[in-house]
Amino acid sequence: MQNRKAKIGLLALLPLLLMAPVAQRLLADQNDRAHKIGDKLKCMCGGCDQSAAKCYHVGGTYSGPCDTAKSMLKEIDAHVAQGKSDEQALQAMITEYGPLAYLEPPKSGFGLVAWLMPILYLLGGTGLVIVIMKRWRKRPAAIAGAAMAAGAGGSQATVNVTPELLARARDLARRETED
Repeated sequence: MQNRKAKIGLLALLPLLLMAPVAQRLLADQNDRAHKIGDKLKCMCGGCDQSAAKCYHVGGTYSGPCDTAKSMLKEIDAHVAQGKSDEQALQAMITEYGPLAYLEPPKSGFGLVAWLMPILYLLGGTGLVIVIMKRWRKRPAAIAGAAMAAGAGGSQATVNVTPELLARARDLARRETED
C-alpha cells in the first residue's frame, strides 16, 4: 500500500520535474533576449558610453554592470516577460529614456544623417583633392607659358643673370652660411 502511494506521488511529481528544465531554459532565453536588447541601448548612468548589457565602467559596485544598467536590464526583462517583441521592448525603453538611449542612431529619419555624413565627407574630400591637384597640374604650364610670352616680346621685363651676378650671389651665400 505504501509502495503504491509512493509510485502515485512520483507520477504526480514527474511532470513538474520534467517542466523545471524547460522553465529554467525559458527564463534563460528571456534573460538572453534582455541582454540582446540591452546591447542596442546606451547605459544611462552618465559615467560611460557603453551598452546597458555591457556597462563595466569604473565606479560600478563590482566587476559587472552598474546599478543603472542592472535596472535597465530588469525593465527590459519585464517587457519581455509581458510577451512584447524585441522591437516593442526597445521602443518602450526609448519612450522612457528618450532617443539618446540609442547606442547607435536608427537607420531611418534624422538618424539616417549620422550614417550618411561620413560618406558625404569622404566624397567631398575626394572631390576637393581632385580639384586642387588639377589646379596644381595646370599651374606650372601657366607659369612657363607666361615666361615664354614675356621673353617673346611681352610687356613684362625679364632679368638676365650674368656670370658676375651669379658669382656675387654664391659668394654672399657662402659668407652668410659660414660660422
